[in-house]
This record gives sequence, structure tokens and C-alpha cells, in this order.
Amino acid sequence: MALKQIACSHCDLVVKTPDDLLPHQRVYCPRCHSFLFENQIHASQKCFAYSVTALILFAVANLFPFLTFEASGVLRTITITEASFDLFLQGFWLLGFLVLAFILAVPFIYLICLILLLMGKNALLPYRASLTCAKLLTRLIPWAMADVFIIGVLVALIKVIELADIVLGIAFWAYIGFTLCFIAASLIANKYQVWCWIEAMAND
Repeated sequence: MALKQIACSHCDLVVKTPDDLLPHQRVYCPRCHSFLFENQIHASQKCFAYSVTALILFAVANLFPFLTFEASGVLRTITITEASFDLFLQGFWLLGFLVLAFILAVPFIYLICLILLLMGKNALLPYRASLTCAKLLTRLIPWAMADVFIIGVLVALIKVIELADIVLGIAFWAYIGFTLCFIAASLIANKYQVWCWIEAMAND
């Protein structure tokens, strides 16, 4: 079952959703022409697969070396978690907190909530708990900045590659895979789709 109306996030126009959408057909706001949502096929199955894959890659990205630097005979291997705690040790408390929160904590909590919501869709979680997960998803997604982190790392590597020998660890490639799966899952679990799932659970 689909929601009958959706509010445009750009101009706040309440748009009545069509009842006969074709697979992968997109809906745009008639006032400002902003993209609203796409009619996904097998959305929950795809989203669950992407979410579980992202969670596995996230674990790998935090357990193995992210980067190895070698300069003047000094070798240093660092993980993502160590990078954030090093910022704390160097006195950059705010920056360390931001890295820990937006790069690690928020994406992890988002994935857990998304997986729990999809479990609730299959009657494996109480409706009230699923509703809480849905509310958290809509609030957390603007603060999940895994893609921003990867872009920042790539820019930084370009600047320091001439100063040291850099080896990209398993965690680096795992985090890139995690970011791609995370983006894919969050695109499927847009606000419209999430509340469609909640409405379907309420009517079961």
C-alpha cells in the first residue's frame, strides 16, 4: 500500500500520489519540479541486502588497517577509529567528536534502525518499535557523512602522496564499498518509502 499524499521537501506542496505508477517511474513536484520519489520494485528486499552488506563492510573497515604511511623510514598504520581518537589526543576535541559521530556512530545507528524496520515489516518487530526506527531514520540521514569522509580522504591523499609512501589497507576499500552500499540503501529507504512500509504494517 502506498501513501496517498506526500509533502514536497522544497516548497511544502502536498502532492497526491498516483495509484497506477509503473515500475521505476519517478514522481516530481508539479510546483517546483523537485524529485519526490521513485516507485521501487522489491524495495524492502533490495534495501535489506544493501544494509546487511554495508554493515559487514563497516565492521571490516573498523577492524583492519585503513592506511599505512612510510616517511623517512618511519612506518605508521592507522585505523578509522584510531584516527578519531588521535584527534582527541592532539587536542582537537570537536573535530574528533565530529569524525566519531558523523563518520562512525550515525551511519552505524542508521543501518541498525533500517534493518530493524525491515524486520518489523516482516512481523519480526513490534509496530511501535518499527515506528520509532522510522522516525530515527528520517532524523539521522542528514547527519550520515560517509561519502563526505571518503571524498575528504581522497583529497588529502592527493596532497600528501608526494611526502610519504602510502599503502591503502583492506579497511580503505571496505569503507568505499560500505559507502556505496549505504548510499544505495538510503536512496531506496527514502522518506516516502519508509512511511509506506509503516502504513502497510499499521494496516496488517
